[in-house]
Amino acid sequence: IASVNCSDYPKPVCSLLYMPLCGSDNKTYGNKCNFCNAVADSNGTLTLSHFGKC
Repeated sequence: IASVNCSDYPKPVCSLLYMPLCGSDNKTYGNKCNFCNAVADSNGTLTLSHFGKC
């Protein structure tokens, strides 16, 4: 199962680096920072589906 370490998030500013991840909400996140901020906002209910676009 794919996983991402989000322990050092949320961060106030994310880079524009594009390395897409697909969340359990079937939404594509542009990079780990954007995904981890969304995980923090979801109180841990959002998980990683897979690396790459959904």
